[in-house]
Amino acid sequence: MQVFYGLEALPENFKSAVVTLGVFDGLHRAHMAIIQKVIDSAKAAHSYSMLVTFDPHPRKYLNSSIGDTVLLLTPPEEKVHLLEGTALDAVLFLKTDKTLMDMGSEEFVGKILVNQIGVKKIIVGYDYHFGKQREGRAEHLVDLGRRYGFSVEIIAPIQFENEAVRSSVIRSLLSEGKVKKAANLIGRNYSVSGAVAHGAGRGMVLDFPTANIEINNRDKMLPKDGVYLTKVKVNGKRYFGICNIGVRKTFDEHDRIVEVHILNVPDIDLYGAVVEIDFLERLRDELKFETVESLKHQMINDEKVCLEKIKEYNLLKGGLT
Repeated sequence: MQVFYGLEALPENFKSAVVTLGVFDGLHRAHMAIIQKVIDSAKAAHSYSMLVTFDPHPRKYLNSSIGDTVLLLTPPEEKVHLLEGTALDAVLFLKTDKTLMDMGSEEFVGKILVNQIGVKKIIVGYDYHFGKQREGRAEHLVDLGRRYGFSVEIIAPIQFENEAVRSSVIRSLLSEGKVKKAANLIGRNYSVSGAVAHGAGRGMVLDFPTANIEINNRDKMLPKDGVYLTKVKVNGKRYFGICNIGVRKTFDEHDRIVEVHILNVPDIDLYGAVVEIDFLERLRDELKFETVESLKHQMINDEKVCLEKIKEYNLLKGGLT
């Protein structure tokens, strides 16, 4: 898969590609179904398959003037990593700037999709919008396709277990800590990654050594604060772990941190390593304990609960695969 940043980087031979367009934040089941349609359609037409997306996120660009933060399910580098596992031929990142955001829907189609990209066919979801202030709709794209000479296929809403698969729904679930239900809609466990940094060293004192994770992208959305059963990938190996997201209420701290304790693996040195954390289940809220001993007692109980749950994962869900 080739990755292009900006229209000027797109080679001439990618004209007449079968294309899908959108932010595709989350790359969930519905997104992947559209992408697979693009791949299949391009193969049938002996053409290239390409996803055209935007960086930064259009909402992030619009909100930057008022200082509002837009958190992402899949930042650009993660998006590329996930798409490399598909048969997609190319990803094109269009720069979200004033010129692009001020384009009307027909101007966007004529100048960008037809004149510069040279699309042969466009496949989009039923709720696709484009152009200034999202004025264009998927049905409008069909009319423009007839005028400019490309075909359009609109994909109907996709559900999983009677739930609409939408990025907004997944965001809501993560904000409530419902990582297992979110994983069902995404089609994989929600994950974060980052380098292990030195912390305050309290984990060693508590006999629960933890790795403090500096998340790779500050725009990455984290699940609701609390304690989670996780899978941890480090140095090509996978382990089960307990992850805490929060502010260490017992120690009256205020900075939000992500820390993980690897289960049943003594003396593992993680400092400087890059780890990937998959969220499996939420165990509880982050709590404030009156004493360090009561916190330690709770952590022992958390570990017992996790070890019991791990038995189920090993038997029913493929363990650490």
